[in-house]
Amino acid sequence: MRPRPTAAPGRVLSWTLYDFASTVFSVSILSYFFPLWLADELGAGADLFNYITAASMVLVFLTAPLLGALADLGQRRKPYLAASTLLAVGCTAGLELSGSLAAAVALFVAGNLGYQWAQIFYNALLPGVAPGRSTGRVSGYGGVAGYAGTIVALAALTPLVTHPEAVRSALGPLGFWLETEGATNSNAFLPTAALYLIFGLPALLWVPDRAAREPRPAGLVRGYREVLHTIRGLRGYAGMGAFMLSTVLYMDVSNTVVANMALYGREVFGMEQADIRNLLLLSTVFAAAGAAGFGLVADLLGPKRTLMAVLGLWLAAIAAVAAATEAWMLLLAGPLVGVVFGATGPVSRVLLIALSPPAKLGEFFGFYALAGRFSAATGPALTGLILTAFEPLGTGAYRLAVLSLAAATVLAMAVLAHVPDRRPPEPAWNPAAEGGG
Repeated sequence: MRPRPTAAPGRVLSWTLYDFASTVFSVSILSYFFPLWLADELGAGADLFNYITAASMVLVFLTAPLLGALADLGQRRKPYLAASTLLAVGCTAGLELSGSLAAAVALFVAGNLGYQWAQIFYNALLPGVAPGRSTGRVSGYGGVAGYAGTIVALAALTPLVTHPEAVRSALGPLGFWLETEGATNSNAFLPTAALYLIFGLPALLWVPDRAAREPRPAGLVRGYREVLHTIRGLRGYAGMGAFMLSTVLYMDVSNTVVANMALYGREVFGMEQADIRNLLLLSTVFAAAGAAGFGLVADLLGPKRTLMAVLGLWLAAIAAVAAATEAWMLLLAGPLVGVVFGATGPVSRVLLIALSPPAKLGEFFGFYALAGRFSAATGPALTGLILTAFEPLGTGAYRLAVLSLAAATVLAMAVLAHVPDRRPPEPAWNPAAEGGG
């Protein structure tokens, strides 16, 4: 009996570190330092940041499946990952030198494109690192690394912004680039680029990029034809259409909860900023535990059953948040939200790998990226409509908005029930026996 392939530790670490690296970019540029710098230094309002974010997401929407298809045609993903990573890193570093609003906007849009594209090829490399029954475990490790990146980014970069004079004095001549007056959020840009590059390099150097079939000629026309062919023949990929629809629904829930957690705590319970920060940090710690724990469960029970269990816990988390009547009750519900949020992504990509032909992983991860971007827009939009429509109810409008997410979760579970219960395939090769880890 042929021994079951196992994951090579060195390659697992290299792949996992990329999740850490890209999350530093996400926190610094998409969530925290760049939006504040755009407003404080360049005088742009929150509306502009939302507009340019939306514009970059439209470009992702138009290009993600195409790039995935091109990578699949050539059966090479690492060159695309390298190019996307360098684009994001270069644009992030360039923000330090940009002195105009137009330059900052262009660099942000291009950098976010690079970051979003990189996720497609990064995810598609997972089967070469963690074959078969180890896929869930390693996918969970990536999730843990991502949440660690969130904490490290805030801990390491915040002093550069809040205490630049002390940091510059401590660094001596090496701190020449630090701004000490005015809007200092730009001090985070160069370190963000450096951390992204340093911790992303191991994946570019040591993660294997295996071909599932013979490469074919690639080009824009052929790539678009491949995407259209896949869409027309989607019924031929058992369960893939249902999985993508289910993904839109439950990612809608996930994105909406995360986007509104702080606002919910402030508007409904009058929580202070320090309490909201503690809630988010506590949820992040439990999200890492959820990613690791449910990654292991996915290997044991299979990704479909595990994802069903995660969605069931989403219902419990939604109910706990909606039923909370005091701030301390929301603090108790936060860890449950963190666990299920952390579990959702790692288990989802394992199920996608199980459903997708190995030769088309890049393309289907491109469609998966579309589902995530679409839900990131529709979820908050629907929540906003509910809050507007039921504004006379006061804080009751927020509870209704939260409860509406339960309906989306139930619908996602109903659609997911039509997805086959499959596991990632066991390849003939054994990564642990090939060296490099």
